[in-house]
Amino acid sequence: MLHLIALAAAALSSASAIQAAPAPALATTALTEVRWVATPNGQDIANVYPPTAVQAGKSGAVLLECRVATQGGLEACNVQIEDPVGLEFGMAALELAPLFKMSGTAPDGSATAGRTIRIPIMFSIVSTGDR
Repeated sequence: MLHLIALAAAALSSASAIQAAPAPALATTALTEVRWVATPNGQDIANVYPPTAVQAGKSGAVLLECRVATQGGLEACNVQIEDPVGLEFGMAALELAPLFKMSGTAPDGSATAGRTIRIPIMFSIVSTGDR
């Protein structure tokens, strides 16, 4: 039996430990470290896992770039990287974006609203050996 395992960024089990991917050097308003208030859990990610990828037994990775809304949610998200292309991992990651919410202040004390963040999301299928 196959079980879906998907991790948003570094570790969903410790939402406060999730860090943003480094943004390009020119993006001075980009966040590289945040305090997450909410992130998608494994079931959330399994719920949006692309059916075609499940049928093909494929894992994938997406890098989302979003703007932080006033209340800490994400808005204006777009897919920066999707691998592999064509299995709808980008669309699945976009469906997860509303489930992310961060603190209004970054660990350095600066405001997060209006800034950009890049979030890596990994989708994996793992066989448990059950048949």
